[in-house]
Amino acid sequence: MTLEELRLRLAECIRGTEFAGRTWFAGGCVRDELLGGQQRLLDADLVVELPEGGLRLAKLLRDRLPTSEPDLEQGFGTASARFGELRLDYVMTRSEAYCTGSRHPRVRFAPLEKDCRRRDFTINALYLEIMEGGVIDPCGRGLDDLRQKILRCVQDPQKSMLEDPLRILRALRFAVLLDLEIEAGTLSAIEANAPLCATLSRRRCRDELQKLRSVASQAAYARWLSMLEDTGVLPYLSLRVELPRG
Repeated sequence: MTLEELRLRLAECIRGTEFAGRTWFAGGCVRDELLGGQQRLLDADLVVELPEGGLRLAKLLRDRLPTSEPDLEQGFGTASARFGELRLDYVMTRSEAYCTGSRHPRVRFAPLEKDCRRRDFTINALYLEIMEGGVIDPCGRGLDDLRQKILRCVQDPQKSMLEDPLRILRALRFAVLLDLEIEAGTLSAIEANAPLCATLSRRRCRDELQKLRSVASQAAYARWLSMLEDTGVLPYLSLRVELPRG
């Protein structure tokens, strides 16, 4: 199924409801669609500009699409479900505040313009409206960065990497797989915060490595290893996960 086919199905499901005009695709599925839809659609993020909108939309689509019984996370206002081979993730538009020493944020409902600020990179802060299919760029740089193939943090890069060091590995993965140039400030923050990668759990490192290796060519994987070395990240990863060089 393509993203456009899924959009049309969802539009029929929410037409005439409070979710019409307030529901968006966000994140990687929008980015990949704008890049030409090169990658097979395996998952899609849906954001709803309503309080507890993600939870409520998941319940509606369970009956109307229909999806599997959704897995609800009341504390974070998120849900996930299966639609055939697709995974659908639901969330309300929100703001996040991180406590020192915790990667789990405190969340509260916020408009779409604030939701974009919690995202990692500008190319992942693009939204595609379900009813009409239009794309918006609330942070104002995502579309240009995508066209110019630049990877840039949405917020201050130093703050972004401190909030979640996994963004360091995500940045390098996107740079390799999408052939992006890492913006100077973002690259400096990656290099400065490389030691924080030692704090990442084995599971999170392995998950990130699997996302890369499942689609990367041998040449792309070699480039990724080179970037790990150049940015100073590799010594800290070696404590957590084995990195094959073959």
